[in-house]
Amino acid sequence: MFTTQAWNKIDKIYDSILQMQFIQELKQGSLSKEVFQHYIIQDGIYLGEFSRALAIISAKAPSPELQLQFARNAAEAIAVERGLHEQFFAEFNITSETALATQPSPTCLSYTNFLLATAYQYSFAIGVAAVLPCFWIYLEVGKYIYQQATSKLNPYQKWIDTYIDAEFESSVMGVIDVANDMAHKVAAEELTLMNQVFYRSSQFEWLFWDSADQLETWKIG
Repeated sequence: MFTTQAWNKIDKIYDSILQMQFIQELKQGSLSKEVFQHYIIQDGIYLGEFSRALAIISAKAPSPELQLQFARNAAEAIAVERGLHEQFFAEFNITSETALATQPSPTCLSYTNFLLATAYQYSFAIGVAAVLPCFWIYLEVGKYIYQQATSKLNPYQKWIDTYIDAEFESSVMGVIDVANDMAHKVAAEELTLMNQVFYRSSQFEWLFWDSADQLETWKIG
């Protein structure tokens, strides 16, 4: 099965993500407020562009059912972005002015540009493979943090809860099912590209977590 093989190839990347300082401190509730503020602002920027990539993929869907599924996913990404503004930004003293004035970090910009370019340039199947790691890795990381949490008083618990939500898991499983179905239908060359973009997006997931921990900004300009 495509997703089983693709996940096995990124196993080391995923294990490395779980061991990152950001994830460990988030799990323990000891992550600094400054680092989380940086992360949550960049995540909001990312989700806005991620939604655009999903909308492009939706437009390329081979059936009305798949078109609707990815249109819903795009809408859900926007809903989560708005939720960040309404709940977490206020809770962690981030003003709308600060969020709007913040530029995407180099990693955030590179990742979203990769997703948008892939969704625009390639087929529906390849686009699905490119966005899947964002869904899937976030789900698994959320489960890991929730299961390993050392305190019920974790200041980031509400954020953790958004990624162990049953509806979110259902959405992820839906994208996994589509990826597997499409992998059975495409030619060998297209399947190779599906594997390549899945792997690249997984690398970007690692980089995104790391960029938050490093408080990454543009080093010049």
